[in-house]
Amino acid sequence: MATETLMLSSVAPSTVPVSDRGASKQSPSASFPDPDWSSTYLNYYQDADQPPPSTADTKLSEHELRIVRRGDDSPNIARTPVSIRNIQGREAEYNLSIHGFMLKAVYFSEVSELLKRDTGAKYVFQYEHHVRTATLEDALAKDSKGAVDIDGPVRRVHIDESPASARNEYAHYIRPDDPGNEHLKGRPFGIYNVWKPLATVRRDPLCLCDARSLGDEDLQSGKVTVPNVGEIENFVIRPPIEEGRHSFVYVRHQRPEQALVFRIYDGRVDGVVGEKRSHGVAHTSFPDPGTEDEAPRQSVEVRSFCIF
Repeated sequence: MATETLMLSSVAPSTVPVSDRGASKQSPSASFPDPDWSSTYLNYYQDADQPPPSTADTKLSEHELRIVRRGDDSPNIARTPVSIRNIQGREAEYNLSIHGFMLKAVYFSEVSELLKRDTGAKYVFQYEHHVRTATLEDALAKDSKGAVDIDGPVRRVHIDESPASARNEYAHYIRPDDPGNEHLKGRPFGIYNVWKPLATVRRDPLCLCDARSLGDEDLQSGKVTVPNVGEIENFVIRPPIEEGRHSFVYVRHQRPEQALVFRIYDGRVDGVVGEKRSHGVAHTSFPDPGTEDEAPRQSVEVRSFCIF
């Protein structure tokens, strides 16, 4: 099968500049919705003085923990109106090195070769995957033991791991100092996510934020407990200081042969002053108006260490 890639990291000359893609400038009409845009809301974290609630907090009730995990109605959430651009058919305009993500047509077994080709990695190790098949409502209704419920879509703008957490995970899984891993020692690494539907997406699509439109001042660190992993540090995202500054895109009716590839962390530029590409790409699911009665979204995501 031919491989179709959609990255958000570098952009072709025909791509609309970030400064021209604000929601206030190109939002669709309420009476005649523009098929290239979806008017909806995203959940941001709005309390700059307090870290977000942690799923490891034993003071929270089970109901409160479920709300925190999914992020749709938890404390300190700012529900912010946005317009999200549909990039179905515009895949070639987006590049992994500039925007931080891309779209690929790929089978699960091709993930390693895909990442080697598109990130330049010499070695790729897949270390985690999640399958999501439930609606948000069904995921919230489930019982759990205090860990993240990962069976349904997440309704909070976030980055999966902070740079510090990425380095800790790498040391935990890869152990470059162990005998036999000498070829990995001292090499920079990144973490990339490959996300694909198992059936055409009709509701709760995934949207991604152009990395160039997100600043360090937008990031708020938080803690989350993940099954079989433990507590990790991630980032939740504050509302933009200027309306429309964050540039979000999605793929309308994304198909199973189309995989989104996006960055969680890239150590090659970690610590470089003014360089935003070390932190991950902010993302979230969102309620696409008029799709509430569609079948639940089914998707699989694979996270991999890319060693350069």
